[in-house]
This record gives sequence, C-alpha cells and structure tokens, in this order.
Amino acid sequence: MIFQALIESAGKGELILINGGFCRWHFRKNKQITILEIISLKKGAGSQLLGVLKFRARELKATSLFCKCPVSLPANDWYLRKGFIKEKKEILKNGTEVNHWRYRL
Repeated sequence: MIFQALIESAGKGELILINGGFCRWHFRKNKQITILEIISLKKGAGSQLLGVLKFRARELKATSLFCKCPVSLPANDWYLRKGFIKEKKEILKNGTEVNHWRYRL
C-alpha cells in the first residue's frame, strides 16, 4: 500500500485509525462497503475496527460489507468467526486463490 492511497481514503472519510490498526474502505453506489485493507497490529484491534466500520455502515445505510482475502491468509478464519459468509473462491491470473467474503447488514 502506498501513502497516497491513505491520503485519498482519509480525504473521502473512508479511513479508520485506532491504536493498533487501521481500515481503509470504500462506500459504493450500490450501497456496499468494500474493505480495501484492514490491518491489526495488536489483539482485538481487528474486532474494534470492524465495530467502527459497522457503525459507519449503519449511518450510510449500507447493505453489506465485502472483502477479498487470499486463501493462504489466516484472516479467512477471522472473517468466518465474525459472521462473514464466503460467497466464492476466485483464481487470479497469477494463480492466487482469493476468497470473497460478505457480511449482510
């Protein structure tokens, strides 16, 4: 990720910063919030970020949270535990397998 992306997200109000992590997201016209990055540097920070994001989603009247996560990452278990539903697995051109996760609001 580059610094410019953080600046742009912050300028649009689509960046959540907490002690121990951050979340960069985008609210789409179809009322979906796409999680672009969620970085947790200490235990519990990811859950705290998700709570703030759900609060913002309700304010925006979003219908769902959506994200993609490489199959190889342990974050997939976290999304499952947090109530996200795996919609599908995509195979990218470079061969990387990516899960599509959705949380309905």
